[in-house]
Amino acid sequence: MTRSMLVVIPGVGGAGTEAFREALGYPSLCLEPEAPPYSFQNVRRLLERTSTPEIVVIAFSAGVVGAVGALTKGWLQQAGLKVEALIALDGWLVPLVKSFPVYRLSHDRFTHQTSRPLGMGTTNFWADPQVPHRFLWSSPGAVKGWQVTGKTQVATTALDFLQDRLRAHGAPLD
Repeated sequence: MTRSMLVVIPGVGGAGTEAFREALGYPSLCLEPEAPPYSFQNVRRLLERTSTPEIVVIAFSAGVVGAVGALTKGWLQQAGLKVEALIALDGWLVPLVKSFPVYRLSHDRFTHQTSRPLGMGTTNFWADPQVPHRFLWSSPGAVKGWQVTGKTQVATTALDFLQDRLRAHGAPLD
């Protein structure tokens, strides 16, 4: 299996990002907290620093906006990058129809359901009970909920869901 570089795009201000990265247990390249994450130019500059052509992108909140803008097919081909997967945490109302695997994680059922028309992967996650928006990012191991694949729901944590997706798409474990 190809080893992919994990790229992390936090939300505005980056609060909870170090806790998130530590919880994942994977080495990653991360957008600096002072860089506006909704700027696709900032995300592209970060992606240009990857050490492998295969990438898995995890983005949170406003970072999903920047990630989606940066991951345009023409630019990716020009940069020589292949997106193995995009994992969007609380990218509410951000369209996620892409030519690569996409997964959504939502802090509550409402966000999950109202994001459906804007594109989801075949497998997604929503927190139950609902948690504060930033808690999904800063403490994924403490967030219980449902992995949804079609009409099947399986109880899990956000962290287990994330780690399963990362393993499936070749992110390197420390």
